Amino acid sequence: MRVTIKDVAKHANVAISTASRVINQSGYVSEETRTKVMKAVEELGYVPNSIARSLKQKQTFSIGLVVSDIGNPFFAELALAVEQTAREQGYSVLLTNTDRKPSQEHDGVNLLITKQVDGIIWYSPIDEELVNRLSESGSMTIVAISGQPELVGNHTVHIDDRLGAFQAVNHLIKLGHKRIGYIAEPEGPSVSQERMKGYLQALGKAGIVPSEELVVRGTYQEGSGLRAIKKLLKLTERPTAVFAANDLMAIEAIQYIRDKGLRVPEDIAVVGFDNTKVSGIHGIDLTTVAQP
Repeated sequence: MRVTIKDVAKHANVAISTASRVINQSGYVSEETRTKVMKAVEELGYVPNSIARSLKQKQTFSIGLVVSDIGNPFFAELALAVEQTAREQGYSVLLTNTDRKPSQEHDGVNLLITKQVDGIIWYSPIDEELVNRLSESGSMTIVAISGQPELVGNHTVHIDDRLGAFQAVNHLIKLGHKRIGYIAEPEGPSVSQERMKGYLQALGKAGIVPSEELVVRGTYQEGSGLRAIKKLLKLTERPTAVFAANDLMAIEAIQYIRDKGLRVPEDIAVVGFDNTKVSGIHGIDLTTVAQP
């Protein structure tokens, strides 16, 4: 037999309206009463009727999360953080993975709209037309993480990518490196542009002339760092250090360098970007730029 809010109220010896305020987190209730109600919820195993709550409050208590590659440790950690925080506030998260394909992004976002999520957290190459259509309709709150923050007004969370890249390359320069390779991100997104500017800024400040052959663009995806480091090591004068635009590419670079019988950092130093948990695994111990 299904436990109802009426049962919870009776068990806690409070009015149904009081039990409702506690469960829906609306209106004032004393801490003593809140504790009694929540104890009753736990003891009876009460599960709120999400459909009824959605109809009453005109909310689905769900959030969409759009990412480009859930296989990347950074996005996996991001999704976990979003899910944990949402759950603490009584929300669920619907994830869509785009694989950086516009068609999958459109399909995924349209599905989130169909599901009537209350908002979307977006960390993927953003489709300007799609975002503007949603924003202008006023039916969807969008928060962009990095990407193209100018498309969604003030609803953004992002870091100073240029400064992060500058610090990474400057770290290598201070260690005495002058020939520094860059495993960059794909051209286009503002994140990629800003990190490239940081790389070039650090070289320029140190009086080092940039070399096009030292910049190899990756794709974020598995195997991208491996292909990039192979190109850099084939150069007549190989780099003495490498800055990679994310940890995944940096770790692949380290593995290949070691497979070739070279030492990291003695023969080739490597710095990544993101500070994912995998970067701290013993045996990898990657120097990286933290992106909270």
